This record gives sequence, C-alpha cells and structure tokens, in this order.
Amino acid sequence: MQQILIHIIPIYFAFYAFLSTCYRTRWHWSIKVTFCIILLIASQYAALSRAFYYGYDGLISHGVLVAFAWSFTVELFLILFCLAKDAVLAARFILKKNAFPYRAKLSIGTLVAAICVATLANYTALKQPPVTEQTIEIKNLPEAFDGYRIAQLSDIHTSALLGRDRNEKIVERTNALNADLIVITGDLVDGTLAARQDDLRPLGRLYAPDGVIAIEGNHEHYVAHDDWRRFFPSLGFRWLENEHVIIVKEGCALAIAGITDPMAKRYARQQPELDKALQGIASGVPTILLSHQVKNSPIHAQKPIALQLSGHTHGGQIFGAHWLAQGLNNGFVKGLYQIGDMQLYVNRGTSLWFGFPIRLGIDPEISLITLKKAP
Repeated sequence: MQQILIHIIPIYFAFYAFLSTCYRTRWHWSIKVTFCIILLIASQYAALSRAFYYGYDGLISHGVLVAFAWSFTVELFLILFCLAKDAVLAARFILKKNAFPYRAKLSIGTLVAAICVATLANYTALKQPPVTEQTIEIKNLPEAFDGYRIAQLSDIHTSALLGRDRNEKIVERTNALNADLIVITGDLVDGTLAARQDDLRPLGRLYAPDGVIAIEGNHEHYVAHDDWRRFFPSLGFRWLENEHVIIVKEGCALAIAGITDPMAKRYARQQPELDKALQGIASGVPTILLSHQVKNSPIHAQKPIALQLSGHTHGGQIFGAHWLAQGLNNGFVKGLYQIGDMQLYVNRGTSLWFGFPIRLGIDPEISLITLKKAP
C-alpha cells in the first residue's frame, strides 16, 4: 500500500497543479497536454529515487537526472504557490460573495515564480559547498593543540546526481585548507557498491597530516552496509565504530572518538555505545566526539566530552522549514551550540540526499574548525 500511495498521491497533486495553472488558459491543447505529461513525470521523482538506491540510477544519464530533479522541484514549488494563490482567491470569494475568479495572468505568474525559485533552489543544492570557518575554545586544551585545525565534511551523499566530479572538487577545496585533521561525520553514499564506488574513489585523495577519520550515518545502513563497511578503509580512512584514536603532538594528547548511528538498531547492527568509545581515554585529555545525529547530544554532554561534531540535519535545507528540522532534532539544526560543558557543532551538510535536491537560504558547507585554548 505504501508503494502505491507514494505514486498515487503525487499524481493527484500534479493534476491539481495543472488545473490551477493552465487548464482554463487559451494555450493550444498540445501545449496543455505536454505540460500535463511533464507534471505527471515530475511527480514520480521521489518514488523513482527510491529505486536509485539499488543501482537503477545508472540507467539515467547525469544530465537527464538533473533535468528530472529540476522538474520535480518546479512542480513542488508550483503546488505550494498554487495552494497559496487558490486560498487567497477562495477567501475573496467567501468575503465578497461573488463568483470564484480565475485569473490566467495570475496563474501563469505562479508558474513563472515556481520556475525561478526552483532554479535557485536546485542551483544552491548542487553548487560546490563554500567553506565555513569556526573558532571553538576548549578548556584545558594543551598548548600544542592551540590553533589546531579540523576540516569537517558531512552528508556527502554520493549518488548519480552528486557524483565523482563533485567529489573531486570537494577534495580539492578541502585539501587546500591545509587542515591538521579531516573528519567525515556520516552519510557518505546512497547506492550499491557496484554503482557508486568509482564516484567515492576521489575521497581517497583527501589528505591531512593527522589523517582522515570517518564514521557512519543513517544512510550507510540502507543499502549494502557490509560492502561499504569493507570498502571505506580502502580509501585510507580511519573508520571509528564505538572507539577512539589518540593524536599526540609534542607529548600532549587529543582524543577523537566516534560512535555508530542509531539507525543500526533497526537492522540489528552495532548500536552506539558511547562509554565503549570513551573507554581508555585518560582523565584530562580533551575529547572530540564524532556523532552523525544530534538528538542525543544532551546525553553525550553528561560525559567528559569537550566538543561534538555532527551532521544529519543538512541545516534544514530551506530557510523557515529549518525550524521544523530543528524541532525534529531536539533543538539542534546548524552551527554552534553550548550544552552544559560540551560544545556541539552541526555541519549544514557538504551535499544532500538526491531525493530532495533543494536548498533555499541555507548553503551547504565544508567546515573549518580552529581549536583555541579557552582563557
């Protein structure tokens, strides 16, 4: 039933957008039919994108997929704008008690507005992520790590829509930062190993003197989990699963701990065990925790953790809608937070999930975090 509804409900809204926009215009019937067909095809983007997890995206060229994503985005905003337009016209009808108006120019204007906003939203979603610099003060940070720089990537979501070329540019931009350490906080890929491994390989060229450390996200559990788990270390990553590494400089130590994702519970895999990840870290050693999701941050803050680096929320992707994402993630959506003695930095996402390729008012990011000793 769920599979049927995911196809049928979007078709209903596609017909609504068609009727609200151009049904009563003087366009030639062939134009109307073509427009209706485009809306119907676009309405299936979300449903068909589920099949992309299993390699079927390889049947569609990148250019066609970009056009498909754009048409879906146009339709989505067209539906939202038509709902607003029709609500205003309905209110006018109720208040003035006259015939329900249909204004062709207003309807066409709604379509033009949807095209413009959708184009901007797709461009922002697919563009190269800018670098966001953040200085974070850490109590008891050893002098050797004062000024230590960490580049954070998160939610790369490698797919046919966001593939090898994009990853190559992300690697170039990240390496150019000359960070001391690179961390990746989950959701690296969407798809099978056979379909997406070549798109991931550029990430093997990420370089920092203290290496590249990565953890899983929820999307790593959806398809080919065991295949990807074996593959990621081949890229040169240190993959942390409820464990930690100690970085030593001038006889001083900094701990980097990483936990698995809560999605593991659904698939009967290794669930997050924070105590296990922290076990063996000497008292007084500043600890940075890598955790893909942010919901449990207040619980993590009860442990001796100086800083948590996370992702998952994509910053909410759309300004205004980000408040909903914030509510769904225990009040955390993007940027820096103070939770007791622990600080939390939530990366806005270096990319995003191809099933919802929209950003409006909230850019992707590569985070460059500089640690400073708190006075």
